Amino acid sequence: MRKPIEIGRFPYPLGAAVLLVQVALGITIFAGFQEFIPNYLGTGDDWPGYLLGAYGAARFLAETPTGALNDRLERKLGLLIGFSLMAPAVAAMALLEEPWHFLFAAAVLGAATAFLWPATYAITADLYPPQERGRIVGFLNFAQLAGFGIGALAGAFLLPVEPRSIFVLGSGAIVLAFLAALRYVPAYRHERLFALAPRLHSSPWAALRSRHVLTVAVLILLGTTSLGAAIPAIRPYGEQQLRVSFEALTVALIPSIVLGALAYVPAGHAADRRPRWQPLAGGQLLAAAGLLSLGSTDALPAAAAIAVFIFLGNVLSVPAWNAAMMDLAPPDRRGMLVGLAVALSGLGLSVGPVLGGTVVERFGPIAAFRTSAAISVVTALVAVGYGVRLWPPHPAVVVRREAEEA
Repeated sequence: MRKPIEIGRFPYPLGAAVLLVQVALGITIFAGFQEFIPNYLGTGDDWPGYLLGAYGAARFLAETPTGALNDRLERKLGLLIGFSLMAPAVAAMALLEEPWHFLFAAAVLGAATAFLWPATYAITADLYPPQERGRIVGFLNFAQLAGFGIGALAGAFLLPVEPRSIFVLGSGAIVLAFLAALRYVPAYRHERLFALAPRLHSSPWAALRSRHVLTVAVLILLGTTSLGAAIPAIRPYGEQQLRVSFEALTVALIPSIVLGALAYVPAGHAADRRPRWQPLAGGQLLAAAGLLSLGSTDALPAAAAIAVFIFLGNVLSVPAWNAAMMDLAPPDRRGMLVGLAVALSGLGLSVGPVLGGTVVERFGPIAAFRTSAAISVVTALVAVGYGVRLWPPHPAVVVRREAEEA
């Protein structure tokens, strides 16, 4: 007889696997795409945006299908498939010489990552009631950002010593994530890891046609596009506006990364206690205010302080929109809709960097930050306009009403 799952402990091994794989993505996306490609391969400042675009586009195309596939599989198997494909994609980058080859490797990495996040968030939706999902999502997002920050810092400092070793380190972190998931993340849907669930009979299109689902999808796409548009401007902003090296800028961002990571859990609690649209809109407005302020300073300490508010704004939004999509997903289509949400994040991280990279190349980094801020303001306005009149009741309110009626 199978042992019951200890729900209270369940997020921790899953969070450990998320943290390790995000270390690899932090190394690859921040140090590899942003610094290694333009400085060691001699490309222009637009190439980091192209690489992020290839990565995000591949995720967008793959995540809804992999989420639907995950509805038939044991969720743990989805994690293991993702890790198995990510590790060789990152390891191969240590051997590549041409920028175009990195575009292909970035796309493979994005497609591999597509197996990971639908499984991770579907596990949360499967095992926790709606009024607790924001908290668990906040914890997982904390592990996500903390791992990415650790990876970004490790990659930035290792890059001048032995540039290509960053990809070896990233691949090793993914292998450790695979081993952690294999050993400590339980299989709870089926008796065997490779067992298939019965074929689903409900139509996927009914879930996708919901106006609530479509609205949350638009908000996720806009919010991640805003975030993505700012990323290619980071390195040129440090060089042109602040007159500091990439390493010095990375060190200055440590407080923002730490505070942002620590804020994910309380942000998740806020998403559980308030209507989901309120922290989402508030976070986007906070990020927009920070982005608009970056052009007013050429001092590194001031820019680092402003970056704290930008990070906190995005941190406040993410658990809210992820939990909102989980609330709307029917159990038999949970992987598919969660996959759609993550796919739209990937699309935003595809369109955003291409947009931001193009703006940086033609108009400079400050213009890219302003473009990102404008998109954040639009996201907030859509959330407020829809939320005030049409957003579904908060899960905690539904649970309280059901208890009163009983």
